[in-house]
Amino acid sequence: MRARIAEILDRLSPAERKVAELVAADPEGAMGANLAGLARSAGVSEPTVIRFCRSLGLKGFADLRLALARGEAAAGPARHAITPDMPLPRVAEAVLDGAGEVLAALRASLDRAAIERAALALLRAARVEIWGCGASAALAQDLAFSLFGLCRGVAARHDPQMQAMAAAALDGDAVAICLCGTGRAPAMVALAKQAAEAGATVIALAPPDTPLAAAATLLLPCPLPDAPEPQAARLSRLAPLLLGDALAVSVSLLSPPAARDRLARMQATRGD
Repeated sequence: MRARIAEILDRLSPAERKVAELVAADPEGAMGANLAGLARSAGVSEPTVIRFCRSLGLKGFADLRLALARGEAAAGPARHAITPDMPLPRVAEAVLDGAGEVLAALRASLDRAAIERAALALLRAARVEIWGCGASAALAQDLAFSLFGLCRGVAARHDPQMQAMAAAALDGDAVAICLCGTGRAPAMVALAKQAAEAGATVIALAPPDTPLAAAATLLLPCPLPDAPEPQAARLSRLAPLLLGDALAVSVSLLSPPAARDRLARMQATRGD
């Protein structure tokens, strides 16, 4: 990132240059800041920060934070790369290192406003459909378990035919949550479009700039891991799992006391 900033520094306005110098001097601090905080630290307006991001070829501030997260990870050794000759005692460390990089990218791309809007939509919904495809099917079931008792009419489905039938029955009082690791599965994209056309709120947990993200009413971004297969497939489960937890906790905190009491009684029956 410092190299990219150095390339464009001479072309920036004086105000944008303040942002550039601040980011180059403390990329970790910039990655952890919000838009207002970074603008305040640089002594410029928020639109100036956005213009700086676009001068870098980025769409906005969220992309800057994501680029910084990936840049910081790339600056160090590729500790999470698992090779056939890696000593077994080192494998667990490599798996955790890879998870740490996923968490950094997820933290950088987190859309707090979208989480809140999604939680409110779930609380108001008369019916909540959760659809997963492939490896995301288990994630859909886990999220349904977390939302059961907080939301009305919660159902997780992984069978394509049952998903299609459920999508055909949705209306404006429903929420459909779509999980897809790549964000490109044609069947899931078609389901999201069908649900949106029926008036339902469609929440996608998927990578940004994908067909599923474009079809959704609300996107909770899940950046794709920067790792080779099969590690990428394994790591790609982390972002939707954690975002699903964040969504469920948000719904719980926004729920009326009666709903929280009902959930506590349900959890007491689990015996674990």
